[in-house]
Amino acid sequence: MGASGAGKDSLIRYAREHLTKLKSIKFAKRYITRQTHPESDGNHHAIKPAEFERLLKKDYFAMHWCRHGFQYGISKEIDIWLKEGKKIIINGSRQYYSKARNDYPGLHAVLVQADRDILHKRLLMRQRDKPENIVERMQWAEDKIKFEDQNELFTIINNNTSLKIAGEKFLTILQSGKVKSF
Repeated sequence: MGASGAGKDSLIRYAREHLTKLKSIKFAKRYITRQTHPESDGNHHAIKPAEFERLLKKDYFAMHWCRHGFQYGISKEIDIWLKEGKKIIINGSRQYYSKARNDYPGLHAVLVQADRDILHKRLLMRQRDKPENIVERMQWAEDKIKFEDQNELFTIINNNTSLKIAGEKFLTILQSGKVKSF
């Protein structure tokens, strides 16, 4: 989880490229009511809002939230994988974290962060947001969620430099024996 532009998709893509042989790690598909973009982590599935609502009514999602005018959902296949003892990588939401932690007590969250100027540059470079949407995303990035006060299990990755540096930190977290699921 992390602010728009922090590099969540890039880190998940990096992990997928380096962990393809590990059958103990699964990458959850994320359903989104917006067009998929080339920089996505590869597990985005773009669907129309009406289809999202239909799946929601059918109780298809284990997790779902709305942010920046889009709906996001993670299918219940993660529950099957958890029963099989798999680690699951989910591109989640800071706003949904407390609910996810309540529903999945073994959750170990990774908060991906980047400095404000880097976030702004990345949002401009991806050219998918209108200027007013970038302002909104930057404001949301600055809203501090006090994870420390919640005494929760999570790790911070600062993604201000190269993808390789942050990616290797992410791989270390994923491969540690302390983490049960994501």
